[in-house]
Amino acid sequence: MKKLILILLLLTPIWAFSQTHTFTEKEVVEIDSLFQVYEQNDSLNKIEISILNTQIVNYTTLHTQDSLHIAFMNEKTDLLNKRIDLYMDLTKELRPKWYNAPKIHFFLGMVGTVVLIHTIDYALPR
Repeated sequence: MKKLILILLLLTPIWAFSQTHTFTEKEVVEIDSLFQVYEQNDSLNKIEISILNTQIVNYTTLHTQDSLHIAFMNEKTDLLNKRIDLYMDLTKELRPKWYNAPKIHFFLGMVGTVVLIHTIDYALPR
């Protein structure tokens, strides 16, 4: 019983303050056209939101691809720097040694010629 009284007390303000208003046909047509416009705008907004969400996904994918590209470019730069260092070491290895210098060959040639002349000079009969 208490529940029934409570429900009646809660619903009394709704019944008491409700207005009975009848809409004219012109107002109904205007309200209907407004509802149609709002429904159309709502559907267009939903389509735009889905397009923008797709665009966000595409930009996220592009960002990931760009990050990978930058990482690969950095790795390539490191590998090229290591390759340059290896070529520098190779040129140090292939550089002529001290005994391959032309000055030393010239000097050894002169000494060899002088020794040969002295040897031949002593070996010939006089």
